[in-house]
Amino acid sequence: MQRRSASAIAAGVLGCVLLVGLGLWQLQRLHWKEALIADLDSRLAAAPVSLAEALDHTAEFLKVRTSGFFQNDREMFLLASEVGSPGWRLITPLASDEGITVLVDRGFVPDERRDPAKRPGSQPESKVTVEGYISRHPAGRSLFTPDNSPSTDTWYWWDIPAMLGYARIEPSSRVASFVLHVLPSGNEADVVPKPTAALPGLTNNHLQYALTWFALAVVLAAVTFTYVRSEVRRV
Repeated sequence: MQRRSASAIAAGVLGCVLLVGLGLWQLQRLHWKEALIADLDSRLAAAPVSLAEALDHTAEFLKVRTSGFFQNDREMFLLASEVGSPGWRLITPLASDEGITVLVDRGFVPDERRDPAKRPGSQPESKVTVEGYISRHPAGRSLFTPDNSPSTDTWYWWDIPAMLGYARIEPSSRVASFVLHVLPSGNEADVVPKPTAALPGLTNNHLQYALTWFALAVVLAAVTFTYVRSEVRRV
């Protein structure tokens, strides 16, 4: 009986140490995530920078404003949905006044309006000014995502090098290795493409996780104490 009590105490102490350690680790993650969120919020709240300035940064989600001409004959369509409706994200290369070409995610196009003839005004020939945030999309595709089909201009995941190759950009041009996602202004009710790129956000559940681990440690300690006390009373 003493051996069982000693084993229970050892297991309880070891388990509590492990659970408390996990809780402390989550608190460290909490401080890291809070700093990350503060940095992201400051970037999104800052005034837009130029494309040239964005090229000199490695940070994601910088706000950018630039002007230039869309290369409408090189549009690309990335599979998407909007409020349950199937469609595409319209990506168009922009030859900017800064001498930099960038892929612009202009927004959502319903599947039945993929044909440019069914969305008049969506291929402006005059100079445009676009504002949004940048993303490099480094994740690639998931296990069950189909491969892209450049031959049919059908894209299922962000493959920036392949998209830039499809755009047939002049080799001498400066090229941005990221996508500029146009932000909605709130006045796009009947606009196609409709900018729908929501501002990126980060979840922060680390305090909840930490409290869960600490609570489990308390429960384990209480269970161990109750068991050992019952064993002692039997003696």
